[in-house]
Amino acid sequence: MAKGRDIKRRIRSIGSMLQVTKAMELIASIKMKKAQDKAMQSKAYVFESWRAITRLARLKENQNNPLLNERRDGKILCLVISSDRGLAGSFNGDIMRKTLKFIEENGVENIDFITMGSKIKSFIRKVRGNIIADFPLGENIRFTMTSPIALIAWEGYQKEKYKKFVSIHTHFESAARKNATVLQIMPLDPSILDDSDTKSENIISGNSQFRFEPNREIIFSTILRHTVRALTYQVILESEAAEHASRMIAMKNASDAAGDLKEDFEFTYNQLRQQSITAELAEISAGAIAQE
Repeated sequence: MAKGRDIKRRIRSIGSMLQVTKAMELIASIKMKKAQDKAMQSKAYVFESWRAITRLARLKENQNNPLLNERRDGKILCLVISSDRGLAGSFNGDIMRKTLKFIEENGVENIDFITMGSKIKSFIRKVRGNIIADFPLGENIRFTMTSPIALIAWEGYQKEKYKKFVSIHTHFESAARKNATVLQIMPLDPSILDDSDTKSENIISGNSQFRFEPNREIIFSTILRHTVRALTYQVILESEAAEHASRMIAMKNASDAAGDLKEDFEFTYNQLRQQSITAELAEISAGAIAQE
């Protein structure tokens, strides 16, 4: 029964592993629910604010604003968000592939990176990307964390160091629907508008006249700066929710696989045990017959 003891040892080992993966799945599901609620609470406000200021940006009197027009010269500022830990399925791998494709399209020498997450930080160093800032993810992401990121993007764009500011993050819709994406934050991208937005833009422009105090440029720049900061915060929240969702699914798959493997080993062990019992009974019967 030496082989049977080895199998039994494996069954105990898989059982211990199953307890760990189940616990990690439960923790990830709790964290995902909290992160999802947080992301969804601000999502409607952030994106509607973004769409509203994009509509205003298309008005004739705002089209010459330097903060709204992409330049030909300058580098690209890219915020890339991954996780600090593994065991999250394809979460980090998808971000790395999307980042690598972005680098191939634009050239690594033309991009300055802001990183969040040790996984993507290590990856960008391997491809010799220029990391100008790195920020920790932490357990409790707050709006104040986006201030330095938005400040780097805002000042760099105003000084014409950067021609645009983009984020590479995992867009979260639900636990089952999430994908790595590139989002242009600055300058505003009119392609996000649909036909209904164009109609509302015409209504806004119309014959209406507005008075701005102290002036149009200051108000518009202030609103735009706040929108950039809020949108940066939103992509960080969505990435956090997607990370926990990916880890939850990965741990569930690991638990299912461990459960199936445990069942297979238990079946094999029971077969060996039954064969051993049958062999012992046969020996006893043969001995009894021989004595007669």
